[in-house]
Amino acid sequence: MRRENDSDNLNRCEYTESMATTREEADYGKLFRLAGEIGRESDLKGLLLKILEKSRPWIRAEACSIFLPDPNSGELVIHSAHGESAPDLGTLRVPKGKGVVGSAMAERKVIRVDRPDEDPRFYRQADEKTGWKTKALLAAPLLDGTECLGVIEFLNPVGRPAFTEGDEHMVEYFAGLVSAALVRIRAHDAALERAQVQRDLDLARELQGGLLPKIFPTRQESPGIEIFARLDPAKEVSGDLYDFFFVEPGKLCFVVGDVSGKGIAAGIFMAVTRTLIRATAIPGRTPFDILTRVNAQLAKENQANLFVTMILGVVDTQSGRIVYGQGGHNPPVLLSADGKPAYEPPGGMPLGVFDDAKFGERELQLKAGETLLVYTDGVTEAMNQARDLFGEERLLEALAQRASLSAEKLTECVVEKVENFVQEAERSDDITLLAIKRLVG
Repeated sequence: MRRENDSDNLNRCEYTESMATTREEADYGKLFRLAGEIGRESDLKGLLLKILEKSRPWIRAEACSIFLPDPNSGELVIHSAHGESAPDLGTLRVPKGKGVVGSAMAERKVIRVDRPDEDPRFYRQADEKTGWKTKALLAAPLLDGTECLGVIEFLNPVGRPAFTEGDEHMVEYFAGLVSAALVRIRAHDAALERAQVQRDLDLARELQGGLLPKIFPTRQESPGIEIFARLDPAKEVSGDLYDFFFVEPGKLCFVVGDVSGKGIAAGIFMAVTRTLIRATAIPGRTPFDILTRVNAQLAKENQANLFVTMILGVVDTQSGRIVYGQGGHNPPVLLSADGKPAYEPPGGMPLGVFDDAKFGERELQLKAGETLLVYTDGVTEAMNQARDLFGEERLLEALAQRASLSAEKLTECVVEKVENFVQEAERSDDITLLAIKRLVG
C-alpha cells in the first residue's frame, strides 16, 4: 500500500484551498448578480419573492423566510417563505425579542445555530405549528444604519449538517444588499404616497376653494355698503371660513370662522359648518338664533372633537345697520371715517364644544366711510423669525389713517403688512379677512 508523504498532504491542502477559493469567488459572483436582480424590483412584494427565490439555492438551504417588524406591536411578522419543502407558516408572528430572529434583530448581528433543540433562543412554536423540523438555522438582521428593517432566516443546510462560517459571511454581505434594496423600495413607496397625498390635497383645496364666494354684491344689489373677503391658507387645506349671502333682499349674512386644527380634518369641519349655516340662516332668525342652532348640531355630531370660533352677522345693505353674534372669535375692528381704528368688545363661546353654549350679540350702525373688519387669529398671531407676534397693536397701526381705502384695498393692505412683518418665517396659520364698508353718498 502506498503511504502518503508530506508532498501528497501539501498538494491535497493546496487543492482544497484552491477549491474553497474557487467556490468563494463563485459565490461572490452569484451575490453580485443577485444584487443586480433585486435592484430592479420596484415593489416590496416582488422584492421579497425575488430575494427568497434566488437566495435559497444560492446559500443551499431547504427553506428561507423574511420577517419584518410590525410597527405597532414590535412583533416580527413573516412576510414571505420559500423552499420545496418549506413549512406553511401562514401569518406567523414572533413576539418582540423572542426566537433566533428576535435575537438577531435585537443584537444587530448574524446568529448561527447548529443545534436549535439545545438553544434557549429557538422559537419552537413554529415547528409545533407546522410539523417542520428545524435542524440548523442562520438569521441575519437587515440593517440600515442603526435601524433594523427586518430579519432574513435560512433553515436546514443542504448537503451538510450545519451552516458554516463562510455561509455567515456571505449572508451578512447579502443582508446588506437586501437592506439597501428595502430602503430604496421604501423611499419609492413613500414618494408615491406623497404624490398621492399631494393630489388629494390639491383636489381638496380646489373643492374647498369652490365653496368660498368669489363674486361680491354689485352696487345695485348692495347700494349702501361694499363687502370684500379673502382667505390665504398656510397649508393646502384651510381651517378658516368666510361666507356671505343674502337671506332676503337687502339683508346680507356674513360669517368668518376659524376651525381648530389644520389640514383635511379642519377643512371638512369647515365645510360642514358652512353647510349648516346656509341651511339655518333663514329670514326672521337673528345671528344669535343661527349660532345657537348651528352649535347644537356641531356639538352633537362632533366625533373629531374640533371646534370653530366665529363671527356671524346680518347687515342691512341700505342703512348700514349690522347685528352680529360672536362665538369666541377675535374681536372685530371698527375703522372710523377719520381713520381711527378700535376693537369692538369680544364675547361668546366657540361652537362645537357644548350644545348649550351661549353667544354674544351686538348691534352697530355703520356711518358713511366707516369699515368693520373681521379677521382670524392668523393675522394677529403671525410670527416673524424672532418669534414676535404681529399682534393686535400692529393690526390697528396697519388700519390707521386708511379709511379712504376700499374694502378690497384695506384687506390687501393688512395682508401686505403681515407679510412684511413675517418675511422669511414660515406662516403656520391661515389668514382670513372680511371687510364691510359703508359707502359715502
